[in-house]
Amino acid sequence: MVKTMNVHGGNVHKASRQLRTSLDQILDFSANINPLGMSAKGMDAMNEAFQHVIHYPDPDMTNLFAITSELWNMPKECIAFGNGAAELIYAICRLPEIEAVYVPAPGFSEYSHGAHSCGLPVIEYELQFDADVFSFSYPLEQMLYDLSQTQNYLVFIGNPNNPCGTLWKHRSGELFEVCKKNGHYLVFDESFVDFLGDDYSMRNYVKEYDNVIVVHSLTKFYAVPGLRIGAMMANPMIIQFIKDHIPAWSVNHIAQIYSEEALQDIDYVQKTRRVLKTEKEWLYHELTKIEPLRCIEPSVNYILCHLHEQYSLEDMIQHLYHQSILIRDCSHYTGLGPNWFRMAVKTREQNEQLLQALRAYFILQ
Repeated sequence: MVKTMNVHGGNVHKASRQLRTSLDQILDFSANINPLGMSAKGMDAMNEAFQHVIHYPDPDMTNLFAITSELWNMPKECIAFGNGAAELIYAICRLPEIEAVYVPAPGFSEYSHGAHSCGLPVIEYELQFDADVFSFSYPLEQMLYDLSQTQNYLVFIGNPNNPCGTLWKHRSGELFEVCKKNGHYLVFDESFVDFLGDDYSMRNYVKEYDNVIVVHSLTKFYAVPGLRIGAMMANPMIIQFIKDHIPAWSVNHIAQIYSEEALQDIDYVQKTRRVLKTEKEWLYHELTKIEPLRCIEPSVNYILCHLHEQYSLEDMIQHLYHQSILIRDCSHYTGLGPNWFRMAVKTREQNEQLLQALRAYFILQ
């Protein structure tokens, strides 16, 4: 039996070696990437830019700053870029005077890994699970209590949270004021918010509160996890600290050029949101028809599900794996446990292949 569980989704290279097939033959539902693939305009610009990789990347990223400043309505001095959102998360954990890192459970593992890399203790706050409606929510009252009793925490909030898709819906200023009073940094990880649109982002709070940070991935929506590029927004003093703590030329030339064009590809952005809305609703509806599964209604391009206890999640993963289909085992997440798994939302044809394989598995049981 091949052991397939990994810290992150998306290890198609390992699957390709083990299954002795090409990368193109792997259906990777373990990584949550735009089902439409890359922006055509971005790809054209990227192809033209290859001749310039003989030079170092532009350290000033002048064009990229100009484009994102206008797009996000954010002063340039309040933006920083890094080699993926993960690099920025690790750098944020180095901010001065942090005593502990406060992370959601379940939540993205790099929050804790970033804390541990700096020798900081991790304190988890568990999201509230409602079994009747089958959804998670943020425990605002518990968070307010914890943060009012402590000082100098780095507080991570996924918006939407990975892997459960929970959105931050508490728009009152209560949490912001508690964090400001007690010296907490408040970090909103919005790596998937582009799939929903600007109305769901917390980035405007960066202008109001000096302790608010927003992390933004450009690899999920724009489908370039192999290029590695992420952004963050914060007050200029935090931004300068981050820039001082990440390597020079952190964002390569091709990533810069692709992002400049893809960010401005309005047709691509609109089509992605339109297709995703249709596909996530359709896939969720079809999954609810498979009796051994219960799934959380998705907010973006992934669906967290639970397999009935009478079945083995590892067996189901193996069944899919040997058909070159990858899904994400989430059983090791705090707040989840056995038989939880996550699947991306992809194209209709790919989603149908996944459903066919799942149905076949349960017929065999």
